[in-house]
Amino acid sequence: MRLSTKGRYGLRVMLDMVLHKDDEWLSVNDISRRQDISFPYVEQLVVKLRNAGLVESTRGPHGGYRLAKPASEISAGAVLRIVEGSLEVVFCAGLEKNAQECKRAGECATQLLWTKVSQQMAQLLDSISLEELVKWEKELKEKNLCKQNSD
Repeated sequence: MRLSTKGRYGLRVMLDMVLHKDDEWLSVNDISRRQDISFPYVEQLVVKLRNAGLVESTRGPHGGYRLAKPASEISAGAVLRIVEGSLEVVFCAGLEKNAQECKRAGECATQLLWTKVSQQMAQLLDSISLEELVKWEKELKEKNLCKQNSD
C-alpha cells in the first residue's frame, strides 16, 4: 500500500500539535509553516481531524487547534483512517464493514493474502501512539545533533 500525502501529512500535523502543545491553541498558519505543507492542505486535514473528534478548535484572534485527547490515546492507525479512509491494501481485503464485495471472494487465495497483510498493517499502526512518535522524533533529533557535533 502506498499512503497518499493525506496520510503522511495528517500524521505530521498531529505530531506537530503534540510537539507544540504548550503553545495552547495552534494556528493552521504556524503548523503549515513548521511542516512546510500548504495552508489549504493543513486546513483540510485539521477539519477532518476535528470532525472525527481527535482535534478541537476555537475561534478568535487567539484561537486555533489542539489535540482533543492525550497523545497516548491517539494511534497512527486512527489518524490514517480519518484522513485516508481505509487501511486496506486492496478494496477486497474485507476489513471494512461496508467494503465492496469481491466477486471472487471465497475462491481467491490472493484475497486471503491481502486480508492478512491489511490486518497486520492495521494492528501495527494501531499499536503506535502519537506519544511514541514524539519519542522517536526526539531520538532522531538527538542522534542528528550528536552526529553534527562529532563532525
